[in-house]
Amino acid sequence: NRSNLICRTGMSVDASSLRWKSLRLWCAVLASLVLLVLFGMVGCTAYVRWGTTVVGDFLSPDEKWDAVLIVRNGGAMTGYATAISVVRANWLARELALCALYRPVHVFVGDDNDGKVPCGSQGQINVKARWASPTELVVTYPAETRVLRADSKVNSVTIRYAPSE
Repeated sequence: NRSNLICRTGMSVDASSLRWKSLRLWCAVLASLVLLVLFGMVGCTAYVRWGTTVVGDFLSPDEKWDAVLIVRNGGAMTGYATAISVVRANWLARELALCALYRPVHVFVGDDNDGKVPCGSQGQINVKARWASPTELVVTYPAETRVLRADSKVNSVTIRYAPSE
């Protein structure tokens, strides 16, 4: 029997101290896991952000929306992707769009289609964005572009696409 063994060895066990030791151990494990996840997220965010270059900003006529034209460098084994994100016209929304952390915000993503489309000095293809109205964005891109994403609406903004020659 366990209590007899403890009494014979002269050790006494206080139930509350045992609970506190167990609780401290679980808190330490939980804190370590939270820190590990946090550092992982910060590291991944920094990697994505450093590989992203803003090429242009296009404010809507009423200045409520911002179409951000970016180029994302995928790394050594992949090419560049040109993207447009439509976000609220404030600094925080723009930064979150560049990191793409909280949800997919890119309404258009295209690449050079394995060299069929010429690229600019920052790796971008010739994508243009203009506002036809406060809630309608027109995006033009070269006809040979490989379009990976082309959403027609985000929030209250409608997006039209026009491949150019």
